[in-house]
Amino acid sequence: MVAAGFLFGALIGSFLNACIYRIPREISLIRPARSFCPHCQSSIPWRQNIPILSWLLLRGRCAHCHAPISPRYVIVEILTASLFAAALFLVPIPTAFSVCVILAVLVGTTFVDLEFFIIPDVMSKGGIAAGLLLSLLTPGLHKTSSPLVAVVLSLSGAVVGALLLFLISEFGKRAFGRYKVKLDVPTRFTLTGLPPEDWQIQIESESFLWSEHFFRKSDRIIVHAKEVEINTTAYQNIDLTFFHDRLVTAFETMPLGKITHLSGLTSSAQFPREAMGLGDVKLIAAIGTFVGWQGVLFTIAAASFFGAAFGITAIVLGKRERSARIPFGPYLAVAAVLWLFWGDALLSLYAETLL
Repeated sequence: MVAAGFLFGALIGSFLNACIYRIPREISLIRPARSFCPHCQSSIPWRQNIPILSWLLLRGRCAHCHAPISPRYVIVEILTASLFAAALFLVPIPTAFSVCVILAVLVGTTFVDLEFFIIPDVMSKGGIAAGLLLSLLTPGLHKTSSPLVAVVLSLSGAVVGALLLFLISEFGKRAFGRYKVKLDVPTRFTLTGLPPEDWQIQIESESFLWSEHFFRKSDRIIVHAKEVEINTTAYQNIDLTFFHDRLVTAFETMPLGKITHLSGLTSSAQFPREAMGLGDVKLIAAIGTFVGWQGVLFTIAAASFFGAAFGITAIVLGKRERSARIPFGPYLAVAAVLWLFWGDALLSLYAETLL
């Protein structure tokens, strides 16, 4: 059964790769039906699309144009195969098949979140629907033989998880929803448009991208300019308030597209940041339908610990700016997997520590 789980997981991993590439780019999963090279767009025949083996035999390159194919493809296939094999080894049948469904959702959302900082609704909402249905069909997910009890526990997991993470998100937006940059001496800054639709403010050598700072319509960047030149007009001691699509000053409102040149000197600026997105809230609701309220509490606590540990370590090692975005979905996924495979052992360990 373990070997069968590995093979089946590799096949599902191949399908997840298509989802990871196509869904955030809004490409249909049906058309084109065949997989294609992301570089030359040529269709990939079945003999060159065997999970894991094809990538290794082709040495990670397209057989048609020889462009490199991301190792993400083989990583997703191996990871999914390994998780499915572990599920069939650690979880009783038929519950193991239901666990494989949420594992597939977690793998898909993790790699989309890592690349695009989003969790697609089709994955999270689809996970919620699947969790409720599979709780009814395999009540063993919630350690009960009653389908009705299982559905109640599934709903409680979704509600508790979504409500708790939503409250944390709202508190975070109010407490940590913005950060300030203070400079000892006035420092040169510039505004630059980036194709296709991104913008950035660069203060000395540090860049602040629109795509990493604007999440809500109310978000704004405020730069206090000691002096600044906007197009051909110079100003002194003026606050520049940047919205996603426009610049507002005490004198005028100007669409960003009308700005051909903006540079000056600043000693302070204020930037928005997202504490947590609603995609994470929907994902924890999906996880909650499979693990119940106890699993949700563990998942949120463990994910927060993993995220904080990674973020602090990366900052200390100089691998990440303090202001950089950190996707939370992957940490929720890792914590959920721990609970799915070893939840009973973790509960027993916790009970022993209380005695």
